[in-house]
Amino acid sequence: MGTEIEQIILVAARKEFEEKGFNGARMQSIADLAGISKPSLHYYYRSKENMFQKIFDQALEEYIPLIQTWTNDSLTWEEKIKVFINALVKSAHEGNMLFLIREVNRNPNLLEERLKIKPKTANKLVACFEEEMSKKNMRKTDPRVVFMMIHSVCSFPALNSQMFQKALRLSEKQYAELMKTYADTCAQLIIHSLKIEDHQ
Repeated sequence: MGTEIEQIILVAARKEFEEKGFNGARMQSIADLAGISKPSLHYYYRSKENMFQKIFDQALEEYIPLIQTWTNDSLTWEEKIKVFINALVKSAHEGNMLFLIREVNRNPNLLEERLKIKPKTANKLVACFEEEMSKKNMRKTDPRVVFMMIHSVCSFPALNSQMFQKALRLSEKQYAELMKTYADTCAQLIIHSLKIEDHQ
């Protein structure tokens, strides 16, 4: 876990990286946020790159368990969607998912290197949905589109909270209240669109 001062530095660094990204983050700002001198910061973390790798890996460690949702055989596909969407909306709201999205767009190799993604290996959501469709448990559709749609609806409200507040004439408090039911509502809509009705 590291020393107490190392944890304080990492909290400050995470805030800086999440707000400004790798390119915009400054060691002096991190030192100021942590309440230490810049030489002290360099004593614990030699470079911005080393600190970023630590922060990125921590954020990724929080996201990886979400991916495993799709291989959890104790859940139905409907339950998997609910669990995943609720967790992803929470992650996006806290800044973790948006941080990962921004930095992977900046450097696509970041994710590939850490997850050891193989080009010919099926995406877990896609594989899960293809299996359900083959069993006729789910409406036939392109699971890649569903993958993109789920990630979009989970991330977009956090990316555009100010725009949505203005467009919907909501105060910050009202928007926060709306977001409490947002994940469940999205999950229900996606499940409904994929479910094969009994009368069909």
